[in-house]
Amino acid sequence: MRSAGTIAAILLSLLAFQLSVPARAQQAPPPQQPSSTPPQTDTGHDISQVDTAPLGGAIAVPLPEKQRRRLKKYDIPELVGARQALGSQTINGELPRPLIDYLVSDAGVDQRLSIFEGGLVVMSMSGAGASMFKKMILPADALALYRKSASPALLMTVEHSRVSPPRKGRRSLLRLYRQDRSFVELTFDPAGAIPKTLGDQIGPLEDLLRALSEDRTVTNSVAGYEPKVGDELVGDDRKTWRVERIIQDAGIVELHCVGQPTIIYVAKKDLYNYFIGKPATSGK
Repeated sequence: MRSAGTIAAILLSLLAFQLSVPARAQQAPPPQQPSSTPPQTDTGHDISQVDTAPLGGAIAVPLPEKQRRRLKKYDIPELVGARQALGSQTINGELPRPLIDYLVSDAGVDQRLSIFEGGLVVMSMSGAGASMFKKMILPADALALYRKSASPALLMTVEHSRVSPPRKGRRSLLRLYRQDRSFVELTFDPAGAIPKTLGDQIGPLEDLLRALSEDRTVTNSVAGYEPKVGDELVGDDRKTWRVERIIQDAGIVELHCVGQPTIIYVAKKDLYNYFIGKPATSGK
């Protein structure tokens, strides 16, 4: 597991904001998914299933070349068996019940990871002019493991006297929900003293947060998108690009920058590496 300090350095130098999750080398490893199925993307969906790009958004944490090779092999154990969360995620017409909330605020960077029934995971990060919003669906076995490692009963066993309280500008919160929607929560200093009983609960969540920040496929609704002429996409460069032509035989998409005389050609299968979502002004 790469340390949080390394992640912070990457973000500070390449994304202009940092991951502030502290290193927990003494903690238990993240839950391991029993399945070996790679993340699943829904191919063939149209622009209506592509998420609106967040203001100042980024696709993922930029990675060194050796880490990019690892991602190409889907070697992110926390995302094994996960699938895209496209369209409405209501259950029987209602919003899914919350199970876990984990928040970290440090040095002007805010991070939030929420897990809901049905396996829906939502992550957001913001700070220093950049933002990231992602979602996906965990397989049932992985969801069960996360709930087992972080439960209201376990959180109630944490001795508050051994936990460093939040400090100005630095605060973490772990909130775990019961079946009746009541919850147990604990606030603490993410860089302070963390007893093992708490560390074992937040460790897997930190690893999942890191995995989501690195992923470019299952958490990006552009993956599996079938382009059509006239569609507009927001790039990782924060510019809006319009699909002007699709070269079917070569699998190449010609895109024109809106408002600028710039043309790019991108392989259809690689669009998710360059685009975050659709513009908020899109009527589709």
